Amino acid sequence: MLLPVEVNAAAREAASMLRERLGEAPPCAVVLGSGWDVLAAEYDSTEAVDFHEVPGLCEAGVEGHRGAIKTVATGAGPLLVQDGRLHCYEGYTSLETCFPVWIYASWGVRALVMFSAAGGLNPVYLPGDLMIVRDHIMLWGNNPLFHLPDEEGRSRFTASHGLYPDRWRDALRGCLPAEARCEEGVYASVPGPSYETGAEAQMLRIAGADAVGMSTAPEALAAGYLGLQTCAVCCISNVLVPYSGGPQSHEVVLTTVGRSAGRLPGLLEKVAATANMLL
Repeated sequence: MLLPVEVNAAAREAASMLRERLGEAPPCAVVLGSGWDVLAAEYDSTEAVDFHEVPGLCEAGVEGHRGAIKTVATGAGPLLVQDGRLHCYEGYTSLETCFPVWIYASWGVRALVMFSAAGGLNPVYLPGDLMIVRDHIMLWGNNPLFHLPDEEGRSRFTASHGLYPDRWRDALRGCLPAEARCEEGVYASVPGPSYETGAEAQMLRIAGADAVGMSTAPEALAAGYLGLQTCAVCCISNVLVPYSGGPQSHEVVLTTVGRSAGRLPGLLEKVAATANMLL
Protein backbone atom coordinates (compact mmCIF):
# COMPACT_ATOMS: atom_id res chain seq x y z
CA MET A 1 0.00 0.00 0.00
CA LEU A 2 1.23 3.47 -0.89
CA LEU A 3 1.52 5.55 2.29
CA PRO A 4 0.98 9.33 2.33
CA VAL A 5 4.37 9.94 3.98
CA GLU A 6 6.03 8.05 1.11
CA VAL A 7 4.16 9.49 -1.87
CA ASN A 8 6.61 12.29 -2.78
CA ALA A 9 9.69 10.06 -2.69
CA ALA A 10 7.84 7.34 -4.59
CA ALA A 11 6.74 9.87 -7.23
CA ARG A 12 10.31 11.06 -7.73
CA GLU A 13 11.50 7.48 -8.21
CA ALA A 14 8.73 6.72 -10.70
CA ALA A 15 9.31 9.97 -12.60
CA SER A 16 13.02 9.19 -12.86
CA MET A 17 12.22 5.80 -14.38
CA LEU A 18 9.78 7.29 -16.90
CA ARG A 19 12.29 9.99 -17.81
CA GLU A 20 14.81 7.27 -18.65
CA ARG A 21 12.27 5.37 -20.78
CA LEU A 22 10.33 8.21 -22.42
CA GLY A 23 12.52 11.30 -22.09
CA GLU A 24 11.52 14.65 -20.65
CA ALA A 25 7.84 15.09 -19.88
CA PRO A 26 5.63 17.07 -22.26
CA PRO A 27 3.91 20.04 -20.59
CA CYS A 28 0.47 18.42 -20.73
CA ALA A 29 -0.80 14.95 -19.84
CA VAL A 30 -4.15 13.49 -20.89
CA VAL A 31 -5.96 10.65 -19.16
CA LEU A 32 -8.05 8.49 -21.49
CA GLY A 33 -10.79 6.70 -19.56
CA SER A 34 -13.40 4.16 -20.65
CA GLY A 35 -13.79 4.13 -24.44
CA TRP A 36 -11.55 7.14 -25.04
CA ASP A 37 -8.42 5.20 -26.07
CA VAL A 38 -9.37 5.62 -29.74
CA LEU A 39 -8.21 9.25 -29.56
CA ALA A 40 -4.56 8.19 -29.44
CA ALA A 41 -4.76 5.61 -32.23
CA GLU A 42 -4.12 8.13 -35.02
CA TYR A 43 -0.75 9.29 -33.66
CA ASP A 44 2.74 7.85 -33.65
CA SER A 45 3.94 7.19 -30.14
CA THR A 46 6.87 6.07 -28.06
CA GLU A 47 6.87 2.67 -26.46
CA ALA A 48 4.12 2.30 -23.87
CA VAL A 49 5.21 1.74 -20.29
CA ASP A 50 2.68 -0.44 -18.49
CA PHE A 51 1.58 0.63 -15.03
CA HIS A 52 3.05 -2.47 -13.41
CA GLU A 53 6.50 -1.52 -14.71
CA VAL A 54 6.44 1.83 -12.90
CA PRO A 55 7.71 1.72 -9.30
CA GLY A 56 4.85 2.18 -6.84
CA LEU A 57 2.10 2.21 -9.48
CA CYS A 58 -0.69 -0.36 -9.23
CA GLU A 59 -1.87 -2.50 -12.14
CA ALA A 60 -5.05 -1.62 -14.03
CA GLY A 61 -7.60 -4.41 -14.22
CA VAL A 62 -10.74 -2.98 -15.85
CA GLU A 63 -11.71 -3.71 -19.46
CA GLY A 64 -11.00 -0.68 -21.64
CA HIS A 65 -8.26 0.53 -19.31
CA ARG A 66 -4.95 -0.81 -20.58
CA GLY A 67 -2.99 0.90 -17.85
CA ALA A 68 -0.03 2.35 -19.76
CA ILE A 69 1.83 5.64 -20.19
CA LYS A 70 3.30 6.87 -23.48
CA THR A 71 4.17 10.02 -25.39
CA VAL A 72 2.40 10.70 -28.69
CA ALA A 73 3.71 12.98 -31.43
CA THR A 74 1.18 15.56 -32.63
CA GLY A 75 1.58 18.43 -35.06
CA ALA A 76 1.48 20.77 -32.07
CA GLY A 77 4.18 18.93 -30.16
CA PRO A 78 4.38 15.91 -27.86
CA LEU A 79 1.60 14.96 -25.49
CA LEU A 80 1.77 12.58 -22.56
CA VAL A 81 -1.00 9.98 -22.74
CA GLN A 82 -2.23 7.81 -19.89
CA ASP A 83 -4.19 4.97 -21.49
CA GLY A 84 -6.66 3.94 -18.79
CA ARG A 85 -6.87 4.74 -15.10
CA LEU A 86 -7.14 3.11 -11.69
CA HIS A 87 -10.32 3.05 -9.60
CA CYS A 88 -10.99 2.65 -5.89
CA TYR A 89 -13.50 -0.13 -6.61
CA GLU A 90 -10.55 -2.25 -7.74
CA GLY A 91 -9.43 -2.28 -4.12
CA TYR A 92 -7.02 0.67 -4.27
CA THR A 93 -6.93 3.71 -2.03
CA SER A 94 -7.73 7.09 -3.50
CA LEU A 95 -4.08 8.03 -3.12
CA GLU A 96 -3.05 4.97 -5.14
CA THR A 97 -5.54 5.75 -7.93
CA CYS A 98 -4.22 9.32 -8.09
CA PHE A 99 -0.55 8.40 -7.83
CA PRO A 100 -0.02 9.02 -11.57
CA VAL A 101 -0.82 12.69 -10.92
CA TRP A 102 1.96 12.86 -8.32
CA ILE A 103 4.32 11.20 -10.80
CA TYR A 104 3.49 13.69 -13.56
CA ALA A 105 3.97 16.66 -11.24
CA SER A 106 7.37 15.33 -10.17
CA TRP A 107 8.28 14.66 -13.81
CA GLY A 108 7.53 18.25 -14.87
CA VAL A 109 4.00 18.05 -16.31
CA ARG A 110 2.08 21.29 -15.81
CA ALA A 111 -1.46 20.48 -16.95
CA LEU A 112 -3.81 17.50 -16.78
CA VAL A 113 -6.73 16.98 -19.17
CA MET A 114 -9.04 14.08 -18.30
CA PHE A 115 -11.53 12.17 -20.44
CA SER A 116 -14.08 9.86 -18.86
CA ALA A 117 -17.50 8.24 -19.24
CA ALA A 118 -20.52 9.34 -17.23
CA GLY A 119 -24.20 8.69 -16.80
CA GLY A 120 -26.48 11.56 -17.75
CA LEU A 121 -28.50 13.22 -14.98
CA ASN A 122 -29.50 16.37 -16.86
CA PRO A 123 -32.65 15.42 -18.80
CA VAL A 124 -31.50 17.26 -21.93
CA TYR A 125 -28.46 15.00 -22.31
CA LEU A 126 -28.44 12.13 -24.80
CA PRO A 127 -26.06 9.15 -25.06
CA GLY A 128 -22.95 10.26 -26.93
CA ASP A 129 -23.19 13.89 -25.82
CA LEU A 130 -20.12 15.55 -24.33
CA MET A 131 -19.96 17.49 -21.08
CA ILE A 132 -17.10 19.78 -20.09
CA VAL A 133 -16.83 19.66 -16.32
CA ARG A 134 -17.48 23.05 -14.72
CA ASP A 135 -17.40 21.78 -11.13
CA HIS A 136 -17.79 18.54 -9.22
CA ILE A 137 -19.52 16.99 -6.23
CA MET A 138 -17.57 14.38 -4.28
CA LEU A 139 -19.10 13.49 -0.94
CA TRP A 140 -17.76 9.96 -0.47
CA GLY A 141 -15.01 9.63 2.09
CA ASN A 142 -11.93 8.52 0.16
CA ASN A 143 -10.10 11.77 -0.56
CA PRO A 144 -6.57 11.45 -2.03
CA LEU A 145 -5.38 14.15 0.37
CA PHE A 146 -6.15 12.10 3.49
CA HIS A 147 -3.24 11.92 5.96
CA LEU A 148 -0.83 13.90 3.78
CA PRO A 149 1.79 15.67 5.88
CA ASP A 150 1.82 19.45 5.69
CA GLU A 151 4.67 20.70 3.51
CA GLU A 152 6.12 24.08 2.73
CA GLY A 153 4.00 25.62 0.00
CA ARG A 154 1.30 22.93 0.20
CA SER A 155 -1.58 22.29 2.55
CA ARG A 156 -3.98 19.38 2.64
CA PHE A 157 -6.67 22.02 3.27
CA THR A 158 -6.45 23.02 -0.35
CA ALA A 159 -9.13 25.20 -1.93
CA SER A 160 -11.36 23.29 -4.33
CA HIS A 161 -13.06 26.32 -5.89
CA GLY A 162 -11.88 26.93 -9.44
CA LEU A 163 -10.36 23.51 -10.11
CA TYR A 164 -11.66 23.71 -13.69
CA PRO A 165 -10.66 27.21 -14.91
CA ASP A 166 -12.86 29.14 -17.34
CA ARG A 167 -10.05 29.66 -19.83
CA TRP A 168 -9.35 25.94 -20.06
CA ARG A 169 -13.03 25.09 -20.44
CA ASP A 170 -13.47 27.71 -23.16
CA ALA A 171 -10.34 26.58 -24.98
CA LEU A 172 -11.33 22.93 -24.80
CA ARG A 173 -14.75 23.70 -26.22
CA GLY A 174 -12.94 25.36 -29.12
CA CYS A 175 -11.11 22.08 -29.78
CA LEU A 176 -14.37 20.27 -30.50
CA PRO A 177 -16.12 20.13 -33.88
CA ALA A 178 -18.85 22.73 -34.34
CA GLU A 179 -21.45 19.98 -34.75
CA ALA A 180 -20.56 18.21 -31.50
CA ARG A 181 -23.31 18.22 -28.89
CA CYS A 182 -21.50 19.64 -25.87
CA GLU A 183 -22.62 21.30 -22.65
CA GLU A 184 -20.91 22.40 -19.45
CA GLY A 185 -22.05 20.83 -16.21
CA VAL A 186 -21.40 19.52 -12.73
CA TYR A 187 -19.89 16.05 -12.37
CA ALA A 188 -20.85 13.87 -9.39
CA SER A 189 -18.11 11.43 -8.39
CA VAL A 190 -19.23 8.14 -6.79
CA PRO A 191 -17.11 5.13 -5.78
CA GLY A 192 -18.87 2.43 -7.85
CA PRO A 193 -18.64 -0.24 -9.10
CA SER A 194 -22.44 -0.63 -8.96
CA TYR A 195 -24.41 1.79 -11.07
CA GLU A 196 -26.70 4.29 -9.40
CA THR A 197 -30.20 3.41 -8.25
CA GLY A 198 -33.05 5.54 -9.51
CA ALA A 199 -33.30 7.23 -6.12
CA GLU A 200 -29.57 7.96 -6.06
CA ALA A 201 -29.71 9.45 -9.55
CA GLN A 202 -32.65 11.66 -8.57
CA MET A 203 -30.85 12.78 -5.39
CA LEU A 204 -27.73 13.76 -7.32
CA ARG A 205 -29.81 15.65 -9.87
CA ILE A 206 -31.60 17.56 -7.10
CA ALA A 207 -28.17 18.36 -5.62
CA GLY A 208 -27.19 20.04 -8.89
CA ALA A 209 -25.24 17.34 -10.72
CA ASP A 210 -25.57 16.97 -14.48
CA ALA A 211 -23.62 13.71 -14.85
CA VAL A 212 -22.24 10.98 -12.59
CA GLY A 213 -19.15 8.79 -12.85
CA MET A 214 -16.56 6.85 -10.88
CA SER A 215 -13.40 8.92 -11.39
CA THR A 216 -12.13 12.40 -12.32
CA ALA A 217 -12.87 14.35 -9.11
CA PRO A 218 -10.14 12.68 -6.98
CA GLU A 219 -7.59 13.27 -9.73
CA ALA A 220 -8.68 16.90 -10.04
CA LEU A 221 -8.21 17.37 -6.29
CA ALA A 222 -4.73 15.85 -6.52
CA ALA A 223 -3.88 18.06 -9.50
CA GLY A 224 -5.02 21.17 -7.66
CA TYR A 225 -3.00 20.23 -4.58
CA LEU A 226 0.11 19.68 -6.71
CA GLY A 227 -0.30 22.88 -8.72
CA LEU A 228 -1.31 21.36 -12.06
CA GLN A 229 -3.91 23.10 -14.18
CA THR A 230 -6.76 20.79 -15.03
CA CYS A 231 -9.73 20.32 -17.30
CA ALA A 232 -12.12 17.41 -17.79
CA VAL A 233 -14.53 16.14 -20.42
CA CYS A 234 -16.94 13.26 -20.07
CA CYS A 235 -19.04 11.45 -22.64
CA ILE A 236 -22.59 10.63 -21.65
CA SER A 237 -22.78 6.86 -22.01
CA ASN A 238 -26.35 6.39 -20.80
CA VAL A 239 -29.23 8.47 -19.46
CA LEU A 240 -30.29 8.08 -15.83
CA VAL A 241 -32.76 10.98 -15.38
CA PRO A 242 -35.31 10.29 -16.69
CA TYR A 243 -34.29 6.63 -16.74
CA SER A 244 -34.51 5.39 -20.30
CA GLY A 245 -34.92 1.74 -19.38
CA GLY A 246 -31.91 0.82 -21.49
CA PRO A 247 -29.26 -1.63 -20.34
CA GLN A 248 -26.57 -0.48 -17.94
CA SER A 249 -23.33 -2.34 -18.52
CA HIS A 250 -19.65 -1.63 -18.98
CA GLU A 251 -19.88 -2.98 -22.54
CA VAL A 252 -22.53 -0.39 -23.42
CA VAL A 253 -20.36 2.33 -21.88
CA LEU A 254 -17.32 1.33 -23.94
CA THR A 255 -19.33 1.12 -27.17
CA THR A 256 -21.13 4.45 -26.73
CA VAL A 257 -18.04 6.39 -25.67
CA GLY A 258 -15.85 4.79 -28.34
CA ARG A 259 -18.35 5.74 -31.04
CA SER A 260 -18.52 9.34 -29.83
CA ALA A 261 -14.74 9.66 -29.45
CA GLY A 262 -14.30 8.28 -32.95
CA ARG A 263 -16.08 11.38 -34.27
CA LEU A 264 -13.37 13.65 -32.83
CA PRO A 265 -10.35 13.22 -35.13
CA GLY A 266 -7.34 15.36 -34.34
CA LEU A 267 -8.58 16.21 -30.85
CA LEU A 268 -5.33 15.38 -29.06
CA GLU A 269 -3.36 17.64 -31.39
CA LYS A 270 -5.76 20.47 -30.58
CA VAL A 271 -5.36 19.74 -26.86
CA ALA A 272 -1.58 19.93 -27.24
CA ALA A 273 -1.91 23.27 -29.07
CA THR A 274 -4.22 24.55 -26.32
CA ALA A 275 -1.69 23.59 -23.67
CA ASN A 276 1.05 25.41 -25.57
CA MET A 277 -1.13 28.52 -25.64
CA LEU A 278 -2.28 28.47 -22.00
CA LEU A 279 0.83 27.29 -20.17
